[in-house]
Amino acid sequence: MKNASSPIRVLALWLAVLMVLAIAAVVTITLVNQKVFGPERQVSTYFGLLQDGEGEQALGLLDPAAPKGNALLLDGKALQSAVEPIEDFTVQDAREVTDGKVEVTTTYQVGGQEHSTVFHLTRTGRDWLFFDRWAFAATDLPQITVTADTTNEVQVNGEAAPLAKGAARLPVFLPAVVDASYRDKYFQGAKRQLVVDSASTAGTDGLALTTKPTRKLVQDVDAELHKYLDGCARQQVLKPAGCPLSYDTEARVSSDTIHWKITRYPTVEIGPYDGGWVLRPLEVGTSLNLVEQDLMTGVKTENTVEHDFGFTAKLDISGESVTVTPVVGE
Repeated sequence: MKNASSPIRVLALWLAVLMVLAIAAVVTITLVNQKVFGPERQVSTYFGLLQDGEGEQALGLLDPAAPKGNALLLDGKALQSAVEPIEDFTVQDAREVTDGKVEVTTTYQVGGQEHSTVFHLTRTGRDWLFFDRWAFAATDLPQITVTADTTNEVQVNGEAAPLAKGAARLPVFLPAVVDASYRDKYFQGAKRQLVVDSASTAGTDGLALTTKPTRKLVQDVDAELHKYLDGCARQQVLKPAGCPLSYDTEARVSSDTIHWKITRYPTVEIGPYDGGWVLRPLEVGTSLNLVEQDLMTGVKTENTVEHDFGFTAKLDISGESVTVTPVVGE
């Protein structure tokens, strides 16, 4: 009996080992299917391509319609800069939406603020009988709009982006952090940033840059006004030609006694108006020294007259030059 039962025990042992191996194989296949071939892996691979600036390969995974607009943010350094501010990027477990379709939520931080982006994927088949094949659901890339006035080019993520009718439209991968600014010799727009975490964010929000004059423009306009007013002050007449300065008197005045002096130059304030830029009304402080001779008595009197005069000026800005044309009433 002892010898007869040994083969049975050996067979039972082998069956148990085979069962354990079968269970282990199922568990292994399941884990590999989830961790290596699962939709979460696709999302991680996609984000890794964005970090590497490999926009062409990322487009290959998404397979969207041909992106419209300026593709500046879809490849290379600009693409890398769009994902560089994204920290703690985490891929959550996929959630089944319908049979063969899942959504994968990713969470991350930008500047200490929490954000999330949801990706939709579809099972497209199996490899080697056991492993699922996943693809991103077909969708177009979202677009953002950058607008600015008084310039035909802005900086988007450190790269030049031309504007058409004051706007640039740029398709972006999700997620993306887009910043825009501009600065030339005479105008600047402070940097603005937009975190694009969904198609709706891109569709409803944009980056509108508010223009303001640079310090250089103010300095150049100020220098033009100084030059103009100094020229007015050098004229030894009571009403310098083309100038806001004037003095009325019934006395006789010899021109060699007339001496104008600018005591306070105008404060330059430049503001927008009707799609352009204008100078706010200007005011100049003056001091006039002269000798007046009474026509009746012939008595000469030395006078000093302090007076403020107001005037306006037209501003013409063209490329690297600025022209200030004072407007003085007759």
